[in-house]
Amino acid sequence: MQQPDESESAEVQSDHTGEPKSNLEETTSNSGPAESEMQTAVSTFMEMPSMSRVLSVIVLLAGILVVGMLFYKVMVGFFIPLFMAAALVVIFHPMQAWFERKLRGRKSLAAAATTSVILTIVLLPFILLITVAVGQLTGLVGRMDLDDIKSAMDRGREKIGLKLEYADRYRRLESLAGLIGDIENPDAVNSAIEESRELIAFLDQKTSGASPTGEMSDIAFDRLDEFSATVEELRLAESVDVFEPNDKIELTERFHRQGVVASAAIHSWVTAKLGGSFRTQAKLLINPSERDLAEAIHTVREFIQPRFVKFSGATGRAFVHTAFGLLIMVIAIYFFFVDGPGMVRTLMRLSPLDDNYELQLLNEFEKTSRAVVLASVLSALVQGLLAAIAFFFLGFESYVLLFLVTTVMALVPFLGAASVWLPCAIYLGAVDQRYGAAIFLFIYGAALVSSIDNVIKAIVLHGHSELHPLIALLSVLGGVPVFGPIGILIGPMVVVFLQTLLEILNQELELRDHPAEDQPTSQDATTVAAEGVSIE
Repeated sequence: MQQPDESESAEVQSDHTGEPKSNLEETTSNSGPAESEMQTAVSTFMEMPSMSRVLSVIVLLAGILVVGMLFYKVMVGFFIPLFMAAALVVIFHPMQAWFERKLRGRKSLAAAATTSVILTIVLLPFILLITVAVGQLTGLVGRMDLDDIKSAMDRGREKIGLKLEYADRYRRLESLAGLIGDIENPDAVNSAIEESRELIAFLDQKTSGASPTGEMSDIAFDRLDEFSATVEELRLAESVDVFEPNDKIELTERFHRQGVVASAAIHSWVTAKLGGSFRTQAKLLINPSERDLAEAIHTVREFIQPRFVKFSGATGRAFVHTAFGLLIMVIAIYFFFVDGPGMVRTLMRLSPLDDNYELQLLNEFEKTSRAVVLASVLSALVQGLLAAIAFFFLGFESYVLLFLVTTVMALVPFLGAASVWLPCAIYLGAVDQRYGAAIFLFIYGAALVSSIDNVIKAIVLHGHSELHPLIALLSVLGGVPVFGPIGILIGPMVVVFLQTLLEILNQELELRDHPAEDQPTSQDATTVAAEGVSIE
């Protein structure tokens, strides 16, 4: 029987499984560990991409980065209109679906109908309210008079028991108490002591204190007399050098000690006269002098006037910019309704992010849009409407302006609508002296206006978790300077997206630690999209 030669037997061999085995594989299997590692390194090197392909990918990424930066500069001015359009599309998607069913699947007509409804019930009333509120604010500023403000302040101070006669003299006495310790100028100290004695005698006679101060007056006079004698000794020691060094040291120490005691005696008398430390500071603060009030008004005028002129000059540009932004938002709403699902699918296809994570971000956007835009705005509008009804029946002329202010403040955590209706209730009682109306507004605001927020959010959110109140407050306060007034809505959404991205990163790290766990496939992601985010 003819034996096969070595070349033929080396080409194909069979193992115990009956499958052919190449000569290279047999050589590799029969070789040692060093040769096996060498073969693995050669295979890995041959699988690496060529240098030209690496350079091509680097150039491509650089081009994408440059064009992406240019695209950002082009689109950054439309970020807020597009964001608001996307949020409104999420909120009014059920209405769009209803119109599609009624119009037998004609998306263009359904999108036009839904966009028209949004214009009618959202944008046009908002523009009308802004116009009326600006008119009421202008009338309020035009009717404002400095004498009326002073009269209102006097009535308010009298009603709350903080009115103070001769407030300027009390302030002067407080300042003198800080001047009597100047050892470098004994003459000025003597003058301050004499003026303090005169002011205490005058105020003790002309004003009535909250507590008996006769004994306190005597104590203050005694301490001032003792201190005055020490000041005279100090003046004598400086003019005639007859004192020993030790005597001068003792005299200086006595001056400082008695100066502190005399100053404390003046403060104690003022505090006893005005009814305690808190009432003293409150009375001195709430009863400014004519000069301080005039300076404050002048400072406010100097602060507002140039900005008002600048604002007036920019009113036309701001109006054009706002109108253009609203136009872009309306157009975006229409095309989002028509082509939104295709846009989402295209973005998901172009994005290098995993489909499951993209769907998670879309779900968070939908949930947050309903939580922030729908729940918060709807709650704020209801609170503003309820407060405006009370303002109208209680006689406030600028009730539309108060409605807008209440609505905006209701969007700010911790402050809420109470930051508007509570000062109005205080004004009714302290200034207008309508105590019944003030008590009614307080009860109405606490029991209904500020409490309806919890009811509306519970109905709209259906148990979805919200941001922590502290994080919500900081995101609102930080979002307004960055994005403008719309930052009240955008700020919390940025925080939610950051939280979602961190959760995605955490999931990736867990997958790295446990790679054997099964993950949803792309087909599973499409199923989730059909069940979760409405992209169809």
